[in-house]
Amino acid sequence: MLKRLSATVLVSAGEPGAEAPEARRVRYAILNGRKVKRHGECTLLQLQGLGGRDFRASFFSRSGYFGRSQAQTENTRLANVVARRFIDAEMLFTEPYRLRLTTHLVSENEVLLKLMAAAEIDCLRVEDFLPLDTNPVSLATLEEVAIAALVAKVTIEPVLVSFARAERFLSLVVENGEVRQRRLENINPGDMAAAEAAAQRAEMMVGSELAGEIAVGGGSAKEVAIKIYMGDLRPLAASANAARDYASREVEKKIAAQIQGADALFEPELFGLSFVARKWNFLEDEQVHKAFAWQAAFPVSMLLCGGAVALGLMASADMVSNSGVSGQVEAEYTRQVAARDALTQRIPKDQELSRFKNLTDLLKQRSDQVRVDRLLSWMTQELPPGITISSIQMYREGDVAPELPSQPGVTSGGEDVLTKFFGTNAPNKDAAADKNQSKKAAKGPTDKYVVRLELNLPGTYSTVEEMAANTIRRLSPKLSFVRSHLSYDAEKDRARLVSELSARAEDFR
Repeated sequence: MLKRLSATVLVSAGEPGAEAPEARRVRYAILNGRKVKRHGECTLLQLQGLGGRDFRASFFSRSGYFGRSQAQTENTRLANVVARRFIDAEMLFTEPYRLRLTTHLVSENEVLLKLMAAAEIDCLRVEDFLPLDTNPVSLATLEEVAIAALVAKVTIEPVLVSFARAERFLSLVVENGEVRQRRLENINPGDMAAAEAAAQRAEMMVGSELAGEIAVGGGSAKEVAIKIYMGDLRPLAASANAARDYASREVEKKIAAQIQGADALFEPELFGLSFVARKWNFLEDEQVHKAFAWQAAFPVSMLLCGGAVALGLMASADMVSNSGVSGQVEAEYTRQVAARDALTQRIPKDQELSRFKNLTDLLKQRSDQVRVDRLLSWMTQELPPGITISSIQMYREGDVAPELPSQPGVTSGGEDVLTKFFGTNAPNKDAAADKNQSKKAAKGPTDKYVVRLELNLPGTYSTVEEMAANTIRRLSPKLSFVRSHLSYDAEKDRARLVSELSARAEDFR
């Protein structure tokens, strides 16, 4: 029981998928210190039964990114802004992502940022299968980070790691625990010839690519003289075709000696988790704090319990010699037990876990809403010159439509200009009609919104007709036109274009 509550549980999840928890299998190891007590595979549902004082996991993200950037501040918040602008400018991600970084002062006005990022969807999938509600999960990180941390326990010099697991081959240049270069290839599982060819290509390309990466990120280029094989490529280390130098073999031996009872070279993404720094943790801060409180509660409560027992024994001895202090000893014993019970209560309860889940649900709902400021900004840029927005209303599809405001002085009605201008090729008209039909049968919240838009168009009738058609063409790439009516006021030489459109939250987040 004590080992179960004090052991470290390591889990290697591989690439997150959409399998059911009872079908997906992951590799795990239970360690006391660096000695493996239990090692094998289990389903996602069986993870919460492994126990352990500290729960750590690694996963693989195909869009995982490791890099460097320059900044002029060591302030963490400002550095995050600079790093995100750098990643967005490089167009490294086409979807939301999580970023982790460290700052290193290079000179008085220059700060080096070491960056690591992964797709938000991959992080959420890992959180979905981890037993966050029942186990003290303190860390979830990329498997490349675990490999780099394992190598750093032996050497801080640049090392070329050739690693394969199932259908993926990774070539990593790691230095002092940092991934300096990452290359990914797909290979057939078990095809050692293809794996060996991929490793040879990586060795040929590592020199020039690392020199270019260092030139951008700062630092001096070092020759990568140490080359090791890990994962499914372990048989290549003994192959007659592999040129094995003494230094590389010694590094592999030292890495293997880091873990007792298992082959750390075959599963570096699993056993390297023991040495990963918490700064490279992709879990949210709330979960990290909860895991810390969970870990601290047990040893502190045990310490208090032991202190209470010790005080009880001392009290018994004192009572034999001096019965007059028995009342004081009993009171002190009661106080210590109460303190122990109070600290034990800090272990998260079901209500607290429920609040964490509600907070996560709220954050997910926020990502399904249209940003009105971004919608108006985009619409203002796209509208032809001279056109002004008279009014705009927006509500989620399926909700009760708000009451239309009265428009005194402007003739109501008008002609349907979608069919007039574009005929059967009206932009998004058929798609919008299909969306309206499906909206009636939809249940629950949706990420689509109805936009009621009224525009003022100055000029003659022929001019406003041309402006109205141009407006529909410009807005149709992101807004689906359901209906659009044009009313012309000849006395004032202006027209009113009233449209109902459909917008998706993902286009204006």
